[in-house]
Amino acid sequence: MMLLLAAAFGGISLPDVVGSALILLMPPTWFEYLHQVIGADAKHYLFYGLVIGQCLVFALSGALYYQQVMTHRQRFHWYQGLLLALLLWLLTGVILLPVTGAGIFGAQLHADPGSGMLSLAVVGLTFGVLFVLIQHWLTARFPANDVEGERRHEPPFQARGRQVARAGESERTVSRRAIVKGGVVLVGLGIVGVGLWRIITEGIDASRISVTQVLQHYQSKIVPPPVPNYSEVHPVPSLSPEITPNDQYYIVSKNLFADPTVDAATWRLTIDGQVAHPYTLTYQEVLTQPMQQQYESMMCVSNEVGGPLMSNALWEGIPLKDLLQRAGIQAGATKVVLHATDDYSDSIHLTKALESTTLLALRMNDVTLPQEHGFPARLLVPGIYGMKHCKWITRIEVVNYDYQGYWQQRGWSDPAPVRLTSRIDTPANGATITANRPTYVAGVAFSGDKGISEVDVSTDSGKTWQRAILKRPLSDLTWVLWELAWRPIRGKSVITVRAIDLEGNVQSPVVEPPLPNGSSGYHNVTVNAV
Repeated sequence: MMLLLAAAFGGISLPDVVGSALILLMPPTWFEYLHQVIGADAKHYLFYGLVIGQCLVFALSGALYYQQVMTHRQRFHWYQGLLLALLLWLLTGVILLPVTGAGIFGAQLHADPGSGMLSLAVVGLTFGVLFVLIQHWLTARFPANDVEGERRHEPPFQARGRQVARAGESERTVSRRAIVKGGVVLVGLGIVGVGLWRIITEGIDASRISVTQVLQHYQSKIVPPPVPNYSEVHPVPSLSPEITPNDQYYIVSKNLFADPTVDAATWRLTIDGQVAHPYTLTYQEVLTQPMQQQYESMMCVSNEVGGPLMSNALWEGIPLKDLLQRAGIQAGATKVVLHATDDYSDSIHLTKALESTTLLALRMNDVTLPQEHGFPARLLVPGIYGMKHCKWITRIEVVNYDYQGYWQQRGWSDPAPVRLTSRIDTPANGATITANRPTYVAGVAFSGDKGISEVDVSTDSGKTWQRAILKRPLSDLTWVLWELAWRPIRGKSVITVRAIDLEGNVQSPVVEPPLPNGSSGYHNVTVNAV
């Protein structure tokens, strides 16, 4: 009931609130370790764990309540179920939510406090009513008083038989407990096994190319930068499309269970803070503002080297500087804070906010911005990671202090510039290919807002490099498709890729994890030619 109300009506989801608080308390090193071991599904496992934990807490609350109220076995009265609901409502709203920083009954959350109180009340009532119904069913099915009366008048041999039966019941109870414990152990071992397998396999992948060897001939910058060798790229299977369809565009959010669904009719955008003329716009008023289109790629800061959390689209929206200049920025302002429907927030520096390519996006690939990508409005900030491209924006606040957003409070970079990266899309790691026949090695390269001037490919673990062909990009804000024709020799080969941006900066081979500044290193795959 709680999750249904949260997804459909914006009610409070305790697993999301508690999960957010736990992530804030978690040391960044723990977060990074869990992310590496479990991967992108880590937050889903956290959510499932919190749901189970919440069920156990509710069950324990019911058990304690039963022990306090019931002196002997009898049927619950309905008012006792309502009292239990009231106690759980107060426990959640007055104690648990304030402890997590959400305020009394979620007053500090973006959602309307009234709806939070109401949703928690409905959940409590549901639990209380079910508790009474199930208790009535149990007492009707297993009438304790009748059984005790029969026991007082039964013959000794029947008593001995009952003792034997009780012993059997005890054994079955122990057996059931053993099964449950065994199941928990097996699940735990399964999770640990998955983690170890990821560590082992990823460790093997990471060690296939010697960073020390690459660093011997590494130049961090080339002056003057290489001139891009643009040409036609063959339509190779598995190569990323230049424009990512909306339903294939990567999605990442802080929410453990459900992302918000916003009603355009009631949505409002407020621009305020350190401005001379704060104002608020409806969705229809926002649509009347002058807009511009731009192709732009985006990458998540948690994306591993060669990972899938990178996409490209055509966006249409309002330059953020137009909205800010209309409000009149006051002297001393340094940052712009973005507030979202799901209580997410982040900030960008004022100079970045005033760049012509920083947009409040309303459309994506020629259609209205989809709900999962931030409808009604999201931010686009070329050159920095996706966590700064705030979705479901409701407020744009100009401030004169160093605001730290949701992920910055958890140890991630605040400036968050995109680190130069490249990826091999095809052939896949572990693929078997035909020896002595032309094979296309292809993929994408991305530098944020600095463009790509060259992509180099090695087929011998980084000893030698060949220059790949580049497809002319749709803009300097997008990724670049690259391709190399290669005739493999028989046996195993390690294919490695690196990129150079239009300023001459060369991709770093030094391996670094995503936390806190984004991942670094060269992507490589192993193939077998037969």
